[in-house]
Amino acid sequence: MSIWGKLLAGTFGFALGGPIGALLGVIAGHSVDKIRKQKAGFNGNVQSPQEVITIGIIILAAKLAKADGQVTSDEVSAFKEKFKIPPDFQSDVGKIFNEAKKNSEDYHQYAQQLGMIFRGQPQVLEQVINLLFFVAEADGEISSPEITFIEGCAKYFGLNKHQYESIQTMWLDKQINPYKLLGIEKECSNEELRKRWLTLNKELHPDQLRAQGVPQELIIKSEDRLSEINQAYDKIKILRNIN
Repeated sequence: MSIWGKLLAGTFGFALGGPIGALLGVIAGHSVDKIRKQKAGFNGNVQSPQEVITIGIIILAAKLAKADGQVTSDEVSAFKEKFKIPPDFQSDVGKIFNEAKKNSEDYHQYAQQLGMIFRGQPQVLEQVINLLFFVAEADGEISSPEITFIEGCAKYFGLNKHQYESIQTMWLDKQINPYKLLGIEKECSNEELRKRWLTLNKELHPDQLRAQGVPQELIIKSEDRLSEINQAYDKIKILRNIN
């Protein structure tokens, strides 16, 4: 069964607690107050990381679409298409999306919850940021409010400046700084450079992302980012005359 089937067949449930659990509870008609009092979503003890990531992406993507004004039907269609949501599940996913898009100002609550759940897996959180840029570009342009929103998510995820800029530069910079894309200082040694490159190759490998709980359906653009990183490393090697 695909991630959408598992998620929407009810196997995920609402035991996660916190703001994510509360939003799902509203859709299911559960008691919001009761769900908000649950602490499961903040202690990192999550049994189904794939479902958590998927729900988190849907919620943040909806709030991202709302961040620069009114959510259009084109944006919703683009989201469904880009995330390869099967027709049978689009209605159910739409319910979550529609509930989440009602307000974008409370996005930090959901970002904080995801950050706390996956605080020991920064590569998962980096992939969420990458996916948010992917969604923001759906209409052909990443707006200033959308950039501010995504920067805020990175902050609440607990990602540092280098981790965030490594992703941002790939989406926004026309003349990509290879050091920034690798998330390392220009003054680094050749040994530090190679170590950083090897770390990123390991973290961004599709098998590694799957092992960390990222669903196959949501491993989007990771290959492109990995390709950009390898090209940046090759460019620096040429500049430094490294064989």
